[in-house]
Amino acid sequence: MMRNSPFPGMDPYLERNPQWQSFHGWFIRKLAEQALPNARDAGLWIDVERSVYQREPTGQLVLVGEPDVFAGPELSVSSWTESSGGGTAVALAEPQAVHEVVLDPELSETYKQDYLVVREADRFRRVLAVVELLSFANKVGSYAPTYREKRMRFLTSYTHFMEIDLLRAGENPSRTLFPELAPTPYFIFVARKHGMGRHEEGFPLRLQDPLPVIGLPVGPGRPDLPLDLAAAFASAYDLSVHLGSINYGEAPVPAPALGEFDQQWVQSICSAVTKAS
Repeated sequence: MMRNSPFPGMDPYLERNPQWQSFHGWFIRKLAEQALPNARDAGLWIDVERSVYQREPTGQLVLVGEPDVFAGPELSVSSWTESSGGGTAVALAEPQAVHEVVLDPELSETYKQDYLVVREADRFRRVLAVVELLSFANKVGSYAPTYREKRMRFLTSYTHFMEIDLLRAGENPSRTLFPELAPTPYFIFVARKHGMGRHEEGFPLRLQDPLPVIGLPVGPGRPDLPLDLAAAFASAYDLSVHLGSINYGEAPVPAPALGEFDQQWVQSICSAVTKAS
């Protein structure tokens, strides 16, 4: 079994579900694990948090919170009326129409978005920085506008923000901010806050580029937390890629289609893997 990706940087064969979902979770956690020692030395703490969105029958996506928060005992009609207490009887208006809505868990859509949060390790636990690894839901489909609203809240706050895009599919919300940079399949964006203003930093990545070490700003008077994306990638790959889940010799690269140069380069990598196996 191959324990390491044959590619020097991002592996395009990971860009399909459910492979990406597993990789996404491990990558964020490995970033948090590697950064925690430096964070502790700076009086900080790192959490991996999760936003959970549920699609209502109306089609609207609503934030329902953490799984262990909203998953509780069922509140039946009888338990509500029994617990509502006594008091003077009041004549209540009767509804003229009643619609019962039952959510089918097999049909409902739930989006779970893990992200890294750096906080001060005091009793106030103020959020200093957030790191997002984009998923398919962030970039395409009906969840994308909801993510962009969340992203804008980060950008208009005092919180430093890093957005890592290792998916070629979909529209990158940060890429258009840097028209002077040549187009690349992957991109990293850092918003370094200065009061309510910010410096925006762009890190374009080609398929051929190794994943870099990016500094995560955590506020004045503290050095950036170095995030080694290559090390996190290697660990996440090892933990999420199972025997037979990627066939480099036969499987095509997930959509979208590569350009001619990149396609030939990927084929050379895959040919070397096939010969070595």
